[in-house]
Amino acid sequence: MKTFSFSQARVSPDGELCLQVDNIPMARQLVLEMKGKPYIAEVKEYRQKRSLDANAYAWKLMDELAQAIGSTKEEVYKRAVREVGIFRDFHLQEDEVQSFCRLWERQGTAWVTERLDYQQDGNNAVIRAYYGSSVYNTRQMSRLIDYIIEDCKAVGVETLPPEKLAALKEDWKHEK
Repeated sequence: MKTFSFSQARVSPDGELCLQVDNIPMARQLVLEMKGKPYIAEVKEYRQKRSLDANAYAWKLMDELAQAIGSTKEEVYKRAVREVGIFRDFHLQEDEVQSFCRLWERQGTAWVTERLDYQQDGNNAVIRAYYGSSVYNTRQMSRLIDYIIEDCKAVGVETLPPEKLAALKEDWKHEK
Protein backbone atom coordinates (compact mmCIF):
# COMPACT_ATOMS: atom_id res chain seq x y z
CA MET A 1 0.00 0.00 0.00
CA LYS A 2 1.28 3.46 -0.89
CA THR A 3 0.28 6.63 0.94
CA PHE A 4 0.58 10.02 -0.69
CA SER A 5 -0.08 13.37 0.91
CA PHE A 6 -1.47 16.18 -1.19
CA SER A 7 -3.34 19.45 -0.79
CA GLN A 8 -4.24 20.22 -4.42
CA ALA A 9 -6.48 18.14 -6.68
CA ARG A 10 -8.57 18.56 -9.83
CA VAL A 11 -10.72 16.48 -12.12
CA SER A 12 -10.07 16.64 -15.86
CA PRO A 13 -12.99 16.90 -18.33
CA ASP A 14 -12.61 13.18 -19.16
CA GLY A 15 -12.81 12.11 -15.49
CA GLU A 16 -9.16 11.76 -14.49
CA LEU A 17 -8.46 12.63 -10.87
CA CYS A 18 -5.20 14.57 -10.73
CA LEU A 19 -3.41 14.97 -7.41
CA GLN A 20 -0.48 17.26 -6.79
CA VAL A 21 1.47 14.89 -4.54
CA ASP A 22 4.28 15.84 -2.17
CA ASN A 23 6.45 12.83 -3.07
CA ILE A 24 6.75 12.83 -6.88
CA PRO A 25 9.35 10.01 -7.17
CA MET A 26 7.17 7.66 -5.12
CA ALA A 27 4.14 8.50 -7.29
CA ARG A 28 6.13 7.83 -10.48
CA GLN A 29 7.29 4.49 -9.08
CA LEU A 30 3.70 3.49 -8.38
CA VAL A 31 2.63 4.37 -11.92
CA LEU A 32 5.50 2.29 -13.35
CA GLU A 33 4.58 -0.70 -11.16
CA MET A 34 0.86 -0.66 -11.99
CA LYS A 35 1.22 -2.50 -15.34
CA GLY A 36 -2.49 -2.31 -16.12
CA LYS A 37 -3.64 -3.99 -12.88
CA PRO A 38 -6.79 -2.58 -11.24
CA TYR A 39 -6.36 -0.55 -8.05
CA ILE A 40 -8.59 1.07 -5.45
CA ALA A 41 -7.77 4.50 -4.04
CA GLU A 42 -9.03 5.79 -0.71
CA VAL A 43 -8.81 9.50 0.05
CA LYS A 44 -9.03 10.67 3.66
CA GLU A 45 -8.74 14.09 5.21
CA TYR A 46 -5.38 14.49 6.91
CA ARG A 47 -5.59 14.41 10.69
CA GLN A 48 -2.69 15.12 12.97
CA LYS A 49 -1.56 12.13 14.97
CA ARG A 50 -0.28 12.26 18.47
CA SER A 51 3.41 12.26 19.06
CA LEU A 52 4.79 8.88 20.03
CA ASP A 53 6.93 10.84 22.46
CA ALA A 54 3.77 12.26 24.04
CA ASN A 55 2.29 8.79 24.34
CA ALA A 56 5.52 7.37 25.77
CA TYR A 57 5.75 10.26 28.24
CA ALA A 58 2.15 9.71 29.37
CA TRP A 59 2.80 6.00 30.02
CA LYS A 60 6.05 6.78 31.87
CA LEU A 61 4.20 9.18 34.15
CA MET A 62 1.32 6.77 34.69
CA ASP A 63 3.76 4.01 35.65
CA GLU A 64 5.58 6.25 38.14
CA LEU A 65 2.30 7.52 39.56
CA ALA A 66 0.99 3.97 39.92
CA GLN A 67 4.10 2.95 41.86
CA ALA A 68 3.74 5.99 44.13
CA ILE A 69 0.10 5.27 44.98
CA GLY A 70 0.24 1.47 45.00
CA SER A 71 -1.82 0.93 41.87
CA THR A 72 -1.24 -0.16 38.28
CA LYS A 73 -0.55 2.09 35.32
CA GLU A 74 -3.67 0.67 33.64
CA GLU A 75 -5.86 1.73 36.57
CA VAL A 76 -4.25 5.19 36.60
CA TYR A 77 -4.95 5.44 32.87
CA LYS A 78 -8.59 4.38 33.23
CA ARG A 79 -9.16 6.87 36.04
CA ALA A 80 -7.61 9.70 34.02
CA VAL A 81 -9.76 8.85 30.97
CA ARG A 82 -12.89 8.84 33.16
CA GLU A 83 -11.98 12.22 34.64
CA VAL A 84 -10.94 14.19 31.56
CA GLY A 85 -11.39 11.92 28.56
CA ILE A 86 -13.99 11.91 25.83
CA PHE A 87 -17.15 9.86 26.10
CA ARG A 88 -20.56 9.28 24.64
CA ASP A 89 -23.78 8.39 26.44
CA PHE A 90 -25.89 5.57 25.01
CA HIS A 91 -29.53 4.83 25.83
CA LEU A 92 -29.94 1.07 25.72
CA GLN A 93 -32.57 -1.47 26.54
CA GLU A 94 -31.63 -3.55 29.55
CA ASP A 95 -31.06 -6.70 27.49
CA GLU A 96 -28.52 -4.84 25.30
CA VAL A 97 -26.37 -3.41 28.12
CA GLN A 98 -24.14 -6.38 28.91
CA SER A 99 -23.19 -7.22 25.31
CA PHE A 100 -22.68 -3.53 24.42
CA CYS A 101 -20.34 -2.99 27.38
CA ARG A 102 -18.39 -6.17 26.66
CA LEU A 103 -17.90 -5.24 22.98
CA TRP A 104 -16.99 -1.60 23.77
CA GLU A 105 -14.40 -2.59 26.38
CA ARG A 106 -12.69 -5.04 24.01
CA GLN A 107 -11.37 -2.09 22.02
CA GLY A 108 -8.61 -1.27 24.49
CA THR A 109 -7.47 -0.65 28.05
CA ALA A 110 -9.37 2.58 28.78
CA TRP A 111 -12.39 1.91 26.59
CA VAL A 112 -14.53 1.64 29.70
CA THR A 113 -18.26 1.87 30.34
CA GLU A 114 -20.36 2.77 33.33
CA ARG A 115 -24.08 2.76 34.03
CA LEU A 116 -25.23 6.29 34.86
CA ASP A 117 -28.95 5.92 35.34
CA TYR A 118 -32.17 5.14 33.53
CA GLN A 119 -33.99 7.37 31.09
CA GLN A 120 -36.93 9.31 32.49
CA ASP A 121 -39.37 6.67 31.24
CA GLY A 122 -37.42 4.10 33.28
CA ASN A 123 -37.15 1.63 30.40
CA ASN A 124 -33.70 2.29 28.98
CA ALA A 125 -30.37 2.38 30.80
CA VAL A 126 -27.98 5.27 30.23
CA ILE A 127 -24.48 3.91 29.65
CA ARG A 128 -21.48 6.23 29.44
CA ALA A 129 -18.82 4.82 27.11
CA TYR A 130 -15.32 6.33 27.30
CA TYR A 131 -12.97 6.36 24.32
CA GLY A 132 -9.37 5.29 24.85
CA SER A 133 -6.63 7.79 24.06
CA SER A 134 -5.72 5.96 20.84
CA VAL A 135 -8.38 8.09 19.12
CA TYR A 136 -7.55 11.38 20.85
CA ASN A 137 -6.41 14.43 18.95
CA THR A 138 -3.60 16.65 20.21
CA ARG A 139 -5.82 18.83 22.38
CA GLN A 140 -7.49 15.85 24.02
CA MET A 141 -4.17 14.09 24.63
CA SER A 142 -2.69 17.29 26.04
CA ARG A 143 -5.60 17.56 28.51
CA LEU A 144 -5.06 13.93 29.56
CA ILE A 145 -1.34 14.47 30.14
CA ASP A 146 -1.98 17.71 32.06
CA TYR A 147 -4.34 15.80 34.34
CA ILE A 148 -1.76 13.04 34.91
CA ILE A 149 0.92 15.65 35.63
CA GLU A 150 -1.27 17.28 38.30
CA ASP A 151 -1.79 13.88 39.95
CA CYS A 152 1.97 13.25 39.82
CA LYS A 153 2.76 16.58 41.42
CA ALA A 154 0.23 15.91 44.18
CA VAL A 155 2.13 12.80 45.30
CA GLY A 156 5.66 14.09 44.62
CA VAL A 157 6.37 12.32 41.32
CA GLU A 158 8.80 14.40 39.29
CA THR A 159 7.59 15.69 35.92
CA LEU A 160 9.15 17.69 33.12
CA PRO A 161 9.80 21.35 33.87
CA PRO A 162 7.11 23.67 32.42
CA GLU A 163 9.36 24.89 29.59
CA LYS A 164 10.17 21.34 28.43
CA LEU A 165 6.53 20.34 28.68
CA ALA A 166 5.58 23.39 26.60
CA ALA A 167 8.18 22.40 23.99
CA LEU A 168 6.80 18.85 23.92
CA LYS A 169 3.29 20.20 23.35
CA GLU A 170 4.58 22.51 20.62
CA ASP A 171 6.13 19.47 18.89
CA TRP A 172 2.71 17.78 18.92
CA LYS A 173 1.25 20.76 17.01
CA HIS A 174 4.00 20.69 14.39
CA GLU A 175 3.68 16.98 13.71
CA LYS A 176 0.25 17.46 12.17
